Amino acid sequence: MNFETGRVGVPLWVILSGAITLIAALFGYWYYTLDENDVKLVGFVGGIVTGLIVYLATFLTLIRPIQELDKFRSMGVKALLANRHNQTYYRDLVAYSTRRVDVMGASCSRFVQDFLDIESEDKVLVDALNRYSQLKVRLLIPDDKHMGEDAGTRARSMLPKIAALRQQFGDRVELRRFKNTAHHSFVLADNNLVAGPIFEGDKSRYAPAVHVAADTPFGRKYDDHFDTIWDSSNAHA
Repeated sequence: MNFETGRVGVPLWVILSGAITLIAALFGYWYYTLDENDVKLVGFVGGIVTGLIVYLATFLTLIRPIQELDKFRSMGVKALLANRHNQTYYRDLVAYSTRRVDVMGASCSRFVQDFLDIESEDKVLVDALNRYSQLKVRLLIPDDKHMGEDAGTRARSMLPKIAALRQQFGDRVELRRFKNTAHHSFVLADNNLVAGPIFEGDKSRYAPAVHVAADTPFGRKYDDHFDTIWDSSNAHA
């Protein structure tokens, strides 16, 4: 290595920590040279030294979590949800969607009930469809042969609501059914993806989910999967 021209990358946090340490050391040296009879100045400088030491200790303690958070942010991860049926969380996503809302699930009945029920007072996605003429909603659910009894009952009760939506919005709202069991539940709202697994039985409603940007490699996998299943599925009249 040529020591005259060689370069070594130093993280900014190391530079900042060194600068704080140096400043604290200078103020500490000044503190011990002060006249102890000058109470105000001793207290002022002592407070600065103590504050710098506390700040440095706190900063060094938090640097690892901050780096981990930055790593996930750079991967497009926006949040981890303990429960994928968080109505309030989804409401903020779909209410401001302008291009597309694609949903895949065991029956999509909860999603329709929460956001697409024309007769409900809280119908944020219906309101979004009225505001944005380019917005389209696509729903994907299994066919009857690949649904459990409970999911099938919920799906049948949902169909009249879909019919009412299609009367109002036409092909901007579509439902298709695929010939397989649903293993994933996810919502694609513009550039937001919230995805989680589907477990058997009632445990599925408490399953976790991850919220990521849809244009990340992780998000594009779900986006491509939805389009593939959509193109091969049967349209529901």
